[in-house]
Amino acid sequence: MFENLGNMMEMVKKVQQNVQTIQEQLKNERIDVSSGDVIKVSVNGQQDIMSIELNSKYLSPDNSALLQDLLVATINNAMAKSRELNQTAMNKLTSDLNIPKIPGLF
Repeated sequence: MFENLGNMMEMVKKVQQNVQTIQEQLKNERIDVSSGDVIKVSVNGQQDIMSIELNSKYLSPDNSALLQDLLVATINNAMAKSRELNQTAMNKLTSDLNIPKIPGLF
């Protein structure tokens, strides 16, 4: 019985180490999403916004509503791609370790 517990603890430790490694890799991944030449948003694989670039030729009071809408859409698109990258990495981890897919675990 204690032998199985030791094996389980080793597996948990290995999973924790692999998750930390993947999280570090995701932190260093960069996803760039742009709305034409107007806005460019860069995020990492952990959904942190790294930069937002606005093309100065579109900065005017007349364009403010359009820029706000484009900014929201571009950020949402970048975050969705980042979440997808994160989920793909976690799915790979669980399949590599033969861990059953438990909703909400990864």
